Amino acid sequence: MQANQQIIFLSDGGDTVRGLPVYLNPNAEHLLDWFHITMRLTVMRQMAKGLGPPGFELRNLALKELERIKCFLWHGNTFRALKPVSWLNMDIDADDPSEKQNKLLQKLEDFETYIRNNAVFIPNYGDRWRYGETISTAFVESIRPPCGAR
Repeated sequence: MQANQQIIFLSDGGDTVRGLPVYLNPNAEHLLDWFHITMRLTVMRQMAKGLGPPGFELRNLALKELERIKCFLWHGNTFRALKPVSWLNMDIDADDPSEKQNKLLQKLEDFETYIRNNAVFIPNYGDRWRYGETISTAFVESIRPPCGAR
């Protein structure tokens, strides 16, 4: 590495790698890889589809809120993304949740912690994508933005 070379670290946001970029290059930029965010959201989306048939209110609500969360995170707005996570937690955890609801609740709680722990590493991916900057190590996730972003 050159002393004046711009370095961007993309990581999964795990506890074990958060300090590594600073150790390797204090002037480097550390970002949460967009792929790792969408991977978690995709798992929760699949779980939400299992909450009932199409048209089932809780299923539709969960799918809608997960899409909103993805949109907020795409634009780097972690504060607004965490609100629907909390609301969805409350909606799913209503009266006597089923086993499927409990599994989704656990994933939502883990996701909330993940986003809170990595909030400082979440940029506006939409801006970065529009300017041709790296947002992910996964080619597929780099080319298809959410929320109709162009």
